Amino acid sequence: MGEATQLLETARLAAIVQSPDRADLIERALAAAKGGIQLLALPISVPFVAEIAAEVADAADVTVGISDVVKADHLNVAMAAGAEFVFSPVFDPELFETGRSRGIDVICSISTPNELRSASAMHDGAICVVPAAGLGGPSYVGWLHQAFPGVRLIAMGGIGSDSAPLYLERGAAAVVVDQGLFPATLDPEANAVISMRAMALVELCADASAGERQSIV
Repeated sequence: MGEATQLLETARLAAIVQSPDRADLIERALAAAKGGIQLLALPISVPFVAEIAAEVADAADVTVGISDVVKADHLNVAMAAGAEFVFSPVFDPELFETGRSRGIDVICSISTPNELRSASAMHDGAICVVPAAGLGGPSYVGWLHQAFPGVRLIAMGGIGSDSAPLYLERGAAAVVVDQGLFPATLDPEANAVISMRAMALVELCADASAGERQSIV
């Protein structure tokens, strides 16, 4: 297990930051980091994502990664950004091995029980369930956790700041939030709100316990 994956399982939380505006994307990332989220990922589709990720990492005490990585060329972008981890929506052993040889944690994904069985037979690290919300939400992730109790699952895809603790309560090792934390519109004055939401989310996720429903959602 790489340091970034270990940090993710310890913090139990990461967030994917998105915005059509470069300056706003950076400000959102810094606001989330100020609120205590230790791992942030930027989509590979963002123009000049390597430069932006490096700028965020230099400006804040946060571990920055790249999401939506599906091919080896994307790892070159991650390396240029100084990224310590990437999220991939697929399970590709070759991609995983290439990332490991380059010192980058590749956190791969599955969707079905058959995929999870195959992936866990080849890889003993944490595996993402994607898109968690679309596949059945916390109940689906909880079912996979019961069926594969030895596999550390990370819930990702369609997860909001309101539902994130539910996945942890159902047995997920960590969650990746991509909704609810950031406003839909560009608003520089929203950064304080982002930080407050992040602080509350960090606390909720830290308090969530598998098998114990503590959230009010």
